Amino acid sequence: LRSCPERGALPGALSPLFPTANHWYMALQDPRRSSEPSWRAAVGSSSADGIRRAKLARLALAAAVVCLGLGLGLGLPSERRPSGSCPASISGGLSGVLGWTYFAAWSASFYPQAIQNYVRRSVVGLSFDFALLNLIAFGCYSAFNLALFLSPTVQAEYAAAHHSSSAVRPNDVFFALHALLISAVTLLQVFLYERGGQTFSLPAKAASAAILLGAAVGAGLAAARPIRWLDWLGDLNALA
Repeated sequence: LRSCPERGALPGALSPLFPTANHWYMALQDPRRSSEPSWRAAVGSSSADGIRRAKLARLALAAAVVCLGLGLGLGLPSERRPSGSCPASISGGLSGVLGWTYFAAWSASFYPQAIQNYVRRSVVGLSFDFALLNLIAFGCYSAFNLALFLSPTVQAEYAAAHHSSSAVRPNDVFFALHALLISAVTLLQVFLYERGGQTFSLPAKAASAAILLGAAVGAGLAAARPIRWLDWLGDLNALA
């Protein structure tokens, strides 16, 4: 609220989404409003309208997630198959639909914070430590998924260790990369918008430095062969 462009109302882009909150916020600015009959009627009306709109928005979002999951799951292969091999089984198709629905549902959850930051032109109230550590975590997770999905060396190490092929699917890779991108955007907003005096904590900065240093050392050891790439990736996945 400290970043609102004008006193007496929520930011213009937020008022239609939260009509009841807007009325209450205006009343807090001027307590005399709460005794006005028009204010009481407006609150009751906007409350009902807001509840209705919220329900419709939730239903629309759920429908969009399901449709996107079905479309991607049925339209894209759930796993890579050699040329001339048999089509995917029913279980494979179901796995693809569920995997892409998971991707759509989780991906949608990343946007509200970034959009709110953009609308308010402020990151006041956002946990900077979370934004920083979240980016590092999804960086680790992206490296793990990309390597197991694309690297023949890592795939061979996994098969030798587990006597089966990697379970990483395209939706896992897309989810990790998409989450990494939105996390990077959210962290970038910390440096672009009003922050109200907030800073990164010393423990978060120390932990981030330790993770990045450990990842670099592990990559060097894997490249020199004292440890396997799979071991290094497993450590990164544990951090994620």
